[in-house]
Parts: sequence; structure tokens; C-alpha cells
Amino acid sequence: MLNVNVYFSVMMALISSVIFGSYFLENLGIPYVSDGGSPLLKIHLYSYIILLSYFMVSIKIGMTWFSNKLGEYSHIWIISLSCLSFVIIYGYFRYGTSGMAYMVNTFLVSLMIIPLISILNHSQVDKILKLVSYLILINSIIAIFEFLTNSRIIAVEFKDFSYFRSSALLTHPLNNSLITVSLSLLLFNKTFLPGIVYILITLLALFSFGGRSALVIFVFVLFIYYFPQIWKFITSGVKANKKRVALFMLPGYLAILSFLMILINSGITERIMSNLYIDGSASARIDVFFLLEQLTVSEWIWGASHRLLESIELYIGINVIENYFIGWLFTFGLIGTIPLAMCVFLPLYYFSRNGGYSSKLSVLIFFLVGITNNSLTTKTPVLLLLFSVLYLKLIQVDKRESESIKINNGELI
Repeated sequence: MLNVNVYFSVMMALISSVIFGSYFLENLGIPYVSDGGSPLLKIHLYSYIILLSYFMVSIKIGMTWFSNKLGEYSHIWIISLSCLSFVIIYGYFRYGTSGMAYMVNTFLVSLMIIPLISILNHSQVDKILKLVSYLILINSIIAIFEFLTNSRIIAVEFKDFSYFRSSALLTHPLNNSLITVSLSLLLFNKTFLPGIVYILITLLALFSFGGRSALVIFVFVLFIYYFPQIWKFITSGVKANKKRVALFMLPGYLAILSFLMILINSGITERIMSNLYIDGSASARIDVFFLLEQLTVSEWIWGASHRLLESIELYIGINVIENYFIGWLFTFGLIGTIPLAMCVFLPLYYFSRNGGYSSKLSVLIFFLVGITNNSLTTKTPVLLLLFSVLYLKLIQVDKRESESIKINNGELI
């Protein structure tokens, strides 16, 4: 009964993290990202679901229940949670309650959902992976539809965009790009669609979002992912049933043809192809390093002064720091940035080291694409989704390894 309740909670949290984006909540009249309103409204529904579920499980089976469930990962989890707790306390003393919802929505619940997932059985794990894969697929299809119709399903205006860029369900186009590329390699074979169709839809969605760096990095890593199979096919061939190959080639051919037609005729490539140079958007990512020269020794340690934080636009022309690491450095200084980075990258290192090939490449994509935008300095579900999927995939890897051991020992024969 416990794992059924947890399964439902995890499922609802992940669904709400995708569907109830910040722009959607603002359209409903909830001041989620705008100024004013109750601080409780700044915390997302998925955060309440996860924290309440964790609290209820702890009441039922004890406060240290996670240690046995998480195994080796429990040490990483405790260290990450301790680092985050320090940053939250430091942020509270420096800024008060301002920014606390950011710490909860972006970081805290991303850690707290992992012990909940560890309770689930293998059937529930498979279902949640399929759920997330369909959520990302639907978001990508919505993005393509928005671009082709030059409209948005959620009303929002971007004054700085010279070209139309889809926002779909996951708010800002750059946030959409980061989430999509980070998860696609992990989920492309979890839907009823052939993997190649899922990947092509992802590529079209990236064109719709207008994320140049995300698109280039994803294509490069995609080549790395498929290179061993391509090399094996070229050098030694692959044994396969002719009927299965023919059935695979037909939808693959139609998918590639449709992809090329949309690519050529829709104008979906205009934003990216017309900016294959250092434009204002790209220069903002370079100029941001100029801000580091403005920091004093004290500000390097404790974070930028309020005067400097309010003067960012004077130095780089925009009031947004397009680099999450520098954004953390300005907000928290080294004293907060180092533990916050540990909170994010220790779990990712663990998932990458113990996970499969796709997990390693997905972590690489996340790191490279994430550094080119400021998504991680805003309230975003990217870590919630990425941590969840990586841990779910790790459970599947452990299951396959245990079954392989049993087969070798003759237990499943």
C-alpha cells in the first residue's frame, strides 16, 4: 500500500512539474514568478507533493528509512542535502525569505524525490519512465505546433526575440531546450514511436526553441551515442531479420522525409541559420565573464554587493547573467557556490559513474548546455526531472545486472 501511495505522489509531482509551468500559473492569476503575493504561492505544487510525501513516509517507517533503500547513494544524498542546507541557511541570513522558493523548487525537491522513487517496484519504475518520456514528447510536439502556427498555447510575450521561439509548457525557450536535450537520450525508446522518430521530433523542437548551443551539442553527442553502432555496421555488418529491417525502414524513411520537408519549408531554421555568428545573444554569454572583474576579494567570498547586483545591465547590456555558475557566484559567493555545486554535481557524478552509456552522455549534455544559459538560476524542474530519470534508469541497470548474475548462477534457468 505504501509504494502505491508513493507511486501516485511521484507521478503527480512529475506531471505537475511539466504541465504547470510558471507562465501557465501566472495566467491563472498565481504570482509564481512576478513580484508580490504570498511566499507560499512561490513554491510549486510539485514541491508540496514531494515534501508532504517524504514527511508521511518518515512518520510511517522512521526518519532513517532512506539509508537502506538508497544503499551506496545514501552517502552522496546526505552530503548533497547537507551542502544545500548550508546554502539555504546562508541565503536566508543574507537575503531573508527572498529566493527560498528557488532553493526549494530547483534543488531541495530534486534530492527529496530520490528516496521516494527507491520505494517503487520495477513495474512502477518502468511506468514512470514512460510517463516522463511522453511528457517530453508532448512538450516537443506542442513546440513544433506553436512554431508552425506562429502562436502560443500559453499566453506570454518575449520583447527581446527578433524571431518567434516556442515556449510550449516548460516556460522559457532556453529552459525547454535544456530539459529536452538532457532527457531525450534517456527516454527516446520508451514510447510507442520508433526511436528515430522521437529523436527527429526532438531536433525539430530544438529548432522551434531556437537554442543554437543546445542543438549543436545534442547533435554532436547523438553522433557519439550512435557511432559504435554505425562503426560496427560498416565494418562487420549486423545480423537482422529482413522483414524487421524493411518494417523499420518504412517509418524511418517517412519520418526523415517529413523532417526534411518541415525543416526546408516551414522556416523553422531561420532563427538559428541567420545567427551563425557572434550576435547579441551569443556575446551576452561571453560578456558575462567581464562581470568577474568587478568583484572585490570580499565579494568573491561572500557574494556581490546589492549595488553591483543592481548594476549588471550597466556592464553587459542586459540584466540577466547568462551563466548559472557566475550567477551563483554573484548571489552566494564562493562560500555558497561550492556547496551548491556539490549538491548538483555529486549526484550527477554518481548517476553517471554507475549508470549506462546514455546516462553518461546525458550528464555531459546537461553540463555543456546548462553552462550556456541561466536556467539553473531560476525556478526550474530540470534537476527534478533529470535526477528522477537518471535514478530510475539506474534501478533498471541494477535489475538487469542482478538478473544476469542469477542466470549465470543457474537460478533463472
